[in-house]
Amino acid sequence: MSDFPSKKHSVIEKLQLNKVLSLSLELQEAQEPYFLGGHAFNEDYLVVLIDDESNFLYAINTESTPRFPIRIDYTLACVAIESGEIEVIKMDWPPEILLPFDELTTEQQKKAQERFDVIQPLIKDLEATLRNSYGENVFQKVIQQSGKSKQYVYDSFYGYLVYGRRKAGLAFTIGKNLFHESKEHREVHVKLGRPNENKAKGKVLDDYDLKVFQLGKRLYQKRNGPSIKATFELLLSKHYYESRTLNKLPQRKDEKYKVTLKSPTERPTINQFYFWLMKECGGNIRVRDKSRRNPIEQKKDYAGRTGNAFADVIAFGQCFELDETPFEEELVSIFDLSRSTKIGKATLYFIIDRLSKYITGFFITTEKPSYKTVRQALFNAGRDKRKFLEELGFSPDEFAWDFNYIPLTLFVDNAEFKNKISEGAVFDLQTQIKLARKGKGDDKPNVEQMFDVFRKFFEGISKGFQSKSLTDIYNQLARKHASLTVAELNIITMVYVNYHNNYRFIKEFNFDRSLLQDEVPPIPAKLAEWSLRYRPGYTFHYPDEELYMKLLSKGEVSVHQKGIYFKKIGLWYNCEWILKEGYQEKGVNRNRVVPMICCSGQLQPDTFPKEFSYSTGD
Repeated sequence: MSDFPSKKHSVIEKLQLNKVLSLSLELQEAQEPYFLGGHAFNEDYLVVLIDDESNFLYAINTESTPRFPIRIDYTLACVAIESGEIEVIKMDWPPEILLPFDELTTEQQKKAQERFDVIQPLIKDLEATLRNSYGENVFQKVIQQSGKSKQYVYDSFYGYLVYGRRKAGLAFTIGKNLFHESKEHREVHVKLGRPNENKAKGKVLDDYDLKVFQLGKRLYQKRNGPSIKATFELLLSKHYYESRTLNKLPQRKDEKYKVTLKSPTERPTINQFYFWLMKECGGNIRVRDKSRRNPIEQKKDYAGRTGNAFADVIAFGQCFELDETPFEEELVSIFDLSRSTKIGKATLYFIIDRLSKYITGFFITTEKPSYKTVRQALFNAGRDKRKFLEELGFSPDEFAWDFNYIPLTLFVDNAEFKNKISEGAVFDLQTQIKLARKGKGDDKPNVEQMFDVFRKFFEGISKGFQSKSLTDIYNQLARKHASLTVAELNIITMVYVNYHNNYRFIKEFNFDRSLLQDEVPPIPAKLAEWSLRYRPGYTFHYPDEELYMKLLSKGEVSVHQKGIYFKKIGLWYNCEWILKEGYQEKGVNRNRVVPMICCSGQLQPDTFPKEFSYSTGD
């Protein structure tokens, strides 16, 4: 190795890792094929590995779609560099490629790490990977172990080399589009798209149109201002007219001028103005106050405020949130095997713990929201979940749903409770009721957000899910395609509850100091388990039969010799248990009656455990 050029000359200072080998300008202008070590040198190559011991270097192409690196004799490469046939130039990396891995976005880090984990066996011994022969199946083994496609593995490996063996480079484009250059943006002066078959409308918005739209926005946002349509028509008459003449006999102020508008292709459409206005307002066009309240009164009594949903909650069971929503999925009868009998939309209840976001119960019914259905939902939250899973058709151990408690405080809507009770104790339970402000969902943000997340599992998948399209609503498309039964919707809901409780990472929760010190993962089940262990005393547990009895509606009856008298409705009843115990025979004095408490069986059979059999006084 005495004639090794790298040890005699300064070639080694030029020929380094991540340098580019390029043909000299004379050879490029000659346009004749040039071969180096048996390889056609028709584009630039990036040096990815230099092996002094074996006297070889490996380089990958940098202009066309990346291919497997070529192997060049190191001595020949040095000779070509000294003779001027090959030039060594520096690689100009884009700034984002040179960023440290920690400064990438979360999505970029996730993508880069996923690709890096796949090719890690290949780059652990890069020299052996580049020298492998066809029969060694180095890449085939990685493909089988990772479960990724052949193209994915090769693209990730080549991308790692082209980006200078940087892990952060894997967060960006790889594969055939790695060296793709986007076309220059062309200036368009006409509205794109297929012209309307009946009449062409609209134009490409320019600076003048945007200034006019800004004027329309200020006009629309005035207190008690015109509607969007009226605003747009006013803009057209003032800024997009072909000619304007004075009306001699104006009947109204708006008709002072007679206006001839420009052609439809020379003025914007109302849809263009509407979508621009939506974008300017962040997707939420303000709703005007039509009641003409005094501004001071509006701010004092009616203006919104941020809810206090997270205040003073330190333990599981301290506060549960209960809410209902008319679910948009159209259902069919379970008794019709042809699934042609429509029963309408269901009402969906969720009960969730405010601290841990743990779903403690749900209830689906076709009844309208009422005081009775709320009690059924509360019964599902506090009952034995193993028996509930069996009723839904699951095995008791199929899902981990272990917490069946009644909370210290229950946060609810006004609708189902305010017409029955005031804030305070409810039923025979020890839980306290708190009513949310009217029309303010920020007092129950956890359960309100739950409905939005659950809806997304149906949007675009179930044809029976009611979209917001007025055309679909008018044509009743969701009702025509209804196929799910209440039982099947219960099963889907249970699968979602299991995912939410046991696998979903909560992004926003009470970052308690003790929770952080114990390194509790932000998973609802883990948070609830930690709270029940270290902060008990905020929940109540009842056996199913006792909880059922406490949730039943109750009234007072008086037992007479001739029967049982229900004072509230003025009717007489008989009861086998009363006769058997002899209460009616004990009344010797006809003026003497025996007062008792009776229960009315208003809970649905599907929420009533089959092993219980109570006399409900019917």
